[in-house]
Amino acid sequence: MISYKAAVKIISENTFILKNPELKKVTDSLGYVTSEDIKSGTDLPPFDQSNVDGYAVTNSVIGQWRIIREIRAGDHPDFRLKKGEAVRVFTGAELPAGTYSVLMQENVSTESDKLNCHAEKIVKGKFIRKKGIQIKKGTPAIRRGTLINPAVIGFLFSMGIKFVKVYRKPVLSLIVTGDELLEAGAELKEGKVYESNSGLLRGLARYNGFEIRYTAAARDRKSDLKSKVKTLLKKSDILLISGGVSVGKYDYVNEVLNELNVSKLFYKVSQKPGKPLYFGKKSNTSVFGLPGNPASAFTCFYLYVLPVLKKMSGHKKFLPVWKKLPVAKEIRKDFNLSWFLRAKYSDNNVMPLDAQASFMLRTLTEANCFIHMPLNKNKISKGEFADVCIF
Repeated sequence: MISYKAAVKIISENTFILKNPELKKVTDSLGYVTSEDIKSGTDLPPFDQSNVDGYAVTNSVIGQWRIIREIRAGDHPDFRLKKGEAVRVFTGAELPAGTYSVLMQENVSTESDKLNCHAEKIVKGKFIRKKGIQIKKGTPAIRRGTLINPAVIGFLFSMGIKFVKVYRKPVLSLIVTGDELLEAGAELKEGKVYESNSGLLRGLARYNGFEIRYTAAARDRKSDLKSKVKTLLKKSDILLISGGVSVGKYDYVNEVLNELNVSKLFYKVSQKPGKPLYFGKKSNTSVFGLPGNPASAFTCFYLYVLPVLKKMSGHKKFLPVWKKLPVAKEIRKDFNLSWFLRAKYSDNNVMPLDAQASFMLRTLTEANCFIHMPLNKNKISKGEFADVCIF
């Protein structure tokens, strides 16, 4: 049995960015990470542009200009303003050569084709978005390792970029084990329970930008489990096996993985919930044996699986976010394990929730963090600062 920190270290040392980046349409790239620097193919803006609705004017003594025409956004003015001339412009419109300043329509008055300005002086370059002021053509616009969010997509579109090279996301598979499990909606028979981990883990993956591509159910039969593991090992970058990883008579996960030549890197972590966690590798496939209890599966996914998904996908920040907060009430434990308590934090403190048993999901519906009580600590006093892992 190893510590939480040792488990994280072993997993990190055996996890690498996936090879063979993909070319994605920008419209389909949300949540991916760029695998190369992206340079702008154009100046932004691509021309001198009006920043307001108003009038583009030449340099002149305050007085009258003659309005010679109107320029809308999308028009291309192929002329040069002469002294004493002005044009009506709108926000985003290209400015003609010779523009000295743009006057806001609120600060001028017009009479026929005459423009009068009420300002004391005309400021050069005012309300003009200069060509390339946001970015110059050929300069890096998006750096390699950037997580693509809606703002990045908008920026790429503004540069006219349709395709982007990104790191591939892992192919994630899940096997759920147990003869006692029934699908939601079925009649609940004696001795049976509704299966929840597939929905829980699929939701956790999707909520964080990933998908479980393949899902299988295995009975408590060694041959059935072995057949499904063998198939999905070949298809997956990460294989999750829910349940069957402990030491019960029908817990075959360790035995099956050993027979299929999966290299076991650790089994059991000194923590609660989630002690019977398995991690191994076969070629480039990472294998996690997750405890069957729902709260344990959630905890292990968040602390161990999610960082692997992120690191493989090229995320620079792939580890959970931790902060220190004072606890709202005293916490005690009478066991020699690290404890990850479901909790709810605010700006001022963190409150441990009731019902911490590993089979209980209810408190997870309220929780937004874990409080970590280290292995060698048995009490956290009210007001004492604790390490808090933010979901």
